[in-house]
Amino acid sequence: MIKKILRSAVKIAGVFALSAFSLTATAGNGRLAIVIDDVGYRPKEDAAIYALPKAVSVAIIPSAPYAKQRNQQAAQQGRDILIHMPMQPLSNQKIEAGGLTLGMSQDEVSRRVQQAKAIVSHAIGMNNHMGSAATSDPDLMTKLMTTLREQQLFFLDSRTIGRSVAGKIAGQQGVKSLDRHIFLDDSDQLADVQRQFNNALQHARKHGTAIVIGHPRKNTVAVLQAGLRHLPADIQLVGLGSLWRNEKVTPPKPFIMLFNTQPAPTSAPPFNEIPLLRGVPR
Repeated sequence: MIKKILRSAVKIAGVFALSAFSLTATAGNGRLAIVIDDVGYRPKEDAAIYALPKAVSVAIIPSAPYAKQRNQQAAQQGRDILIHMPMQPLSNQKIEAGGLTLGMSQDEVSRRVQQAKAIVSHAIGMNNHMGSAATSDPDLMTKLMTTLREQQLFFLDSRTIGRSVAGKIAGQQGVKSLDRHIFLDDSDQLADVQRQFNNALQHARKHGTAIVIGHPRKNTVAVLQAGLRHLPADIQLVGLGSLWRNEKVTPPKPFIMLFNTQPAPTSAPPFNEIPLLRGVPR
């Protein structure tokens, strides 16, 4: 009887090991990188973002009232940090202090980036806050990328305009850059945010990587909490820095259960009862 149980256990172990291997073999097919912009303004909303997995990156506006605190907090968590740099839009909308505008000199661009880096001191890169006019201007982007190269910072183009030249000029200046693929919450409606999250998963499956930008909002947090808790096995959440550094993501090793196939001493007569040992024949 016990020998049959042992043989069954070995078979079950084999099934579990095979299933684990199958899951591992498919895991990591798609990489999902999430960046949350506009961090540093609202403590409650920021706290919800910082409670998400540390692979979720944060982009901090240097002039925000809690910028320094969020910078330190993210660094303590081991979270990737970006400078969310205000840049001139096509509209007449006013940008925050310390931002970049068309016509600035190289010295002024360098000075403002250095000021931002002094506040968001643990940043590994920068992305644009607004900036549809700035990122489509070759002169300003050349000055910015020159400075980022000197500061050893990467660049993420939020792609607020289709004719952006930021990525092209970054390459010319020797700066590694990436482009945003999906905006998570252009619409703040829960169903719309959920739809965009699903679109990000499909993009990751199809193209291998999906870079998503969202904001510290109630529905965004709700979708991310649920979505990341139940992330499909073929999608792996990664920090943005790992994409810039082109790091290989190693899937977790399969969990293999091992059983000893030798019969237990109690399986041969005479049977001796052992206290607290279940399944021993009397």
